[in-house]
Amino acid sequence: MAFICFYLIAPALGVEKIGINRAPQSLEEQSTLSTQAERQEWVKTVLSERFNLSKESALHTTSEQQLHSFKIVAVNQTYQNVPVVNSASRLVLNARHQPIYILGTHSNIEPLEPATATFNSEQALSTLSIANGADVASRLVYWPSPQGQHILAYEFEGEFSSSFGYALSQRVFVNATTGKELDREPLFHTAMHRQINNFSAACEEFKVKFPLIPPLTDRVEARAMKTHARTEGSAPSNDDSVETAFALLGNAYEFMDTVLGMDSIDGNGLRLNMFINVHFLKGMPTIQCYGDVFNAMWMSRKQSLYVPKEGLNYIEITMHELAHGIVSNGSNLEYSFQSGALNESIADSIGIAFRIWLEHANKQTNSTKIPREYWLLRMPSGPERDLADPSSLSFGESAYPDHMNDFLNWPIKKDRGGVHINSSIMNMAFFLMANGGKHPRHSSTSTVTGIGLYPAVRIVAQAASKLLVQNANFEDARFAYALAAEALHGKGSKEWVAVHQAMDAVGVTGAWSPPLEVPEPQPVPVPTPESEPSPEPEQESQPVPQPTTPPPKAEEPLETNDRVHTSNNEADNDQLVIILILGSVGLCIALLALFKLKPAYSRSESPKGYSAENTQINTSMGNSAASLNATPDNLAPRPSKQQKGNVNNSGSEVHQQASPYYLQSLEGNQKLNISSYNVSKGEGFVIGRSRELVHLQLRDERISRRHLRIKSHSDYFTVEDLNSTHGTMLDGERLKAFLPAPIKHGQLLRIADFSYVFKVS
Repeated sequence: MAFICFYLIAPALGVEKIGINRAPQSLEEQSTLSTQAERQEWVKTVLSERFNLSKESALHTTSEQQLHSFKIVAVNQTYQNVPVVNSASRLVLNARHQPIYILGTHSNIEPLEPATATFNSEQALSTLSIANGADVASRLVYWPSPQGQHILAYEFEGEFSSSFGYALSQRVFVNATTGKELDREPLFHTAMHRQINNFSAACEEFKVKFPLIPPLTDRVEARAMKTHARTEGSAPSNDDSVETAFALLGNAYEFMDTVLGMDSIDGNGLRLNMFINVHFLKGMPTIQCYGDVFNAMWMSRKQSLYVPKEGLNYIEITMHELAHGIVSNGSNLEYSFQSGALNESIADSIGIAFRIWLEHANKQTNSTKIPREYWLLRMPSGPERDLADPSSLSFGESAYPDHMNDFLNWPIKKDRGGVHINSSIMNMAFFLMANGGKHPRHSSTSTVTGIGLYPAVRIVAQAASKLLVQNANFEDARFAYALAAEALHGKGSKEWVAVHQAMDAVGVTGAWSPPLEVPEPQPVPVPTPESEPSPEPEQESQPVPQPTTPPPKAEEPLETNDRVHTSNNEADNDQLVIILILGSVGLCIALLALFKLKPAYSRSESPKGYSAENTQINTSMGNSAASLNATPDNLAPRPSKQQKGNVNNSGSEVHQQASPYYLQSLEGNQKLNISSYNVSKGEGFVIGRSRELVHLQLRDERISRRHLRIKSHSDYFTVEDLNSTHGTMLDGERLKAFLPAPIKHGQLLRIADFSYVFKVS
């Protein structure tokens, strides 16, 4: 959680500049980069040329991740084959593997002469106080100084002793030509494959009664992991705190999966390693066998979490520290100035959301009113931070700022440039993004349209894991959050707009253009009314509409009324009264008819904002009633562009045209048509339980709101699980969420507990 201030161990560096335009650059390049080799070559040539890099500089791809339909490629820079620290970017490709954005920037560097090392790594390391037996990693890099120069340096990671006698896990930079120490960064932040290690039991076994320093700390840790560990499949411990911690990490895994859309903190199922029953001593930030100072710590170098017994009473602290692990395994935000404050804010936001999800919402992600006290990050001494109203609390002598007007330009000696206090500005933005409303102290700012806690925290986590770069500032975060919202919900979506509104509200700079009309938060594009055929308008001489015929444009009676009132002709006014009466009768009849046709919904899942033309029953599926125990109890496809508005003379809906693609049920004669239009457009054909978010609704609690997507390409089909609760299986193999897999005619597709054969006629 990094409540400890690191100014005791850091040399003085300059104050960070703020307000720099960091918007992502749009790429017009239409190249299709289907393979890693093609992407690497494109980065080396086209992207290097775009940044006008000299022949001494080069760009390299280092890793790739999937964010919904976007592929995110990490790009790092070298100079004369030497890595350049904090010179990284993220290349974003669309679903067609075409580059569309670049986040971050690269520039030509001017190395400070001489550009060759006069010390080797062993000589440079000898100038540092290394803990006995500590393992130290090293590499030669170009380190950016606060003055903008790049200095050839050695980067070391390991346990280094401070002037106060204790050792810390740090990253240290040493000038490769002078041997002078340049900077130190902490590698620890003091916040289903689990391991709980009882640290106090190992202390008792060693009979430790003195302060620990490495390598003694490592020995106690190793003993705890070997003989006092609770792992997956092992027998329960007789220590209640160990069992409580074990269950807590299980909940953390589930939260990351269902809410954040991640498989553990690295996205690949990394084991969560936790040391419980640790202690802290005043003035010594390393873990101890005794002491009464409250703290918790994430150590990225060891991928481990350290929590005292009383820390289990504040579950948001545990998730806060694991969120630091999400950052260290993803963007690896530098722990100083704005990037460090951003690191802390991300951890606060994820920690608070975890507590709300577990303690308040009982693991439910449906809309729920969140009590005020759940927005507080708690400590034994009282609230530490308040996301709903940051300035209500103080950090030392200063109130927490909640707007960039109050940003504190602290030097790096003071709280690493204000990483804990300035984080509250981004905390305020997160609260507004999730909850909506106005800034509590800046009423002149526009009202933010809240999107809910869980969509907001997923955007933050995905940006921290895949889009932000090491030296990202608040403006970088603004655009990374917006890009995550675009990937998950679409550009111009309610979520995308809320990100920009929230950043505007707290004064984080960045230009954006609101859409003319904010669409509903649907990843799958819905055709606009203007682009669709509409029913023929009624003639004024028509008699009263028949009970089975719903009136066209029934959703716009007020607009028609306003137009009629502009007439000054008395005869027109008489006609108006008659038309309004007839129209009201027709509207009532239409609403009654719609009520009869509308499928039954429970109160908790009743869709909002659905009009009559959105409701269409596929009569080709009507025989499913014979096997209700084995198949979903209601199917309601969302009409495609060609299907909407097709009503026959009797007022009943026409049958859909037979599709060449469909799913044939194994449990009955149910046949699910797949729209040939939707499957080839936008994000494909989506199946799920939430009527307003899918093209085909399967009404069963085992089906997720947006369960899976089927999409056709030029000569093949893919199926993609959308992070469903009960999963999607293809020929008996469970699909990984958001990873499209090829599907062929005749393959078996299992949606939750229902089996279908994919067929192409």
